[in-house]
Amino acid sequence: MVNVSSSDKSDKRCHQGQKNLRGGFDRVWELLDTSGQQPLETQLRHRFTAFAAMTTRGAHQGERVIRIEKDGVEFARIYECCWRHTTNCYGTRIGGYSDALVRWAAGHS
Repeated sequence: MVNVSSSDKSDKRCHQGQKNLRGGFDRVWELLDTSGQQPLETQLRHRFTAFAAMTTRGAHQGERVIRIEKDGVEFARIYECCWRHTTNCYGTRIGGYSDALVRWAAGHS
């Protein structure tokens, strides 16, 4: 993962677009924290693994994060401030992953 300073968080790429998600970050993060790593799939059939974590350093130190991995390599992070956006703080497209997370969480009511 690229190390991005806090000043880079204001980059124009971050938090583009809006997502109309039916579930909240808190619920999804708590379910992942309780359930552990979850193998999931986007509507376009992109397989990934999601899990809850706490950020230990950097601009988001001490914050909850949903980590997205593909083939065992971290691909994206979804922080609470990124929820309901199509890209995260670093410009990575996360919309399909958050959709899949909400669908997964809905099955655990």
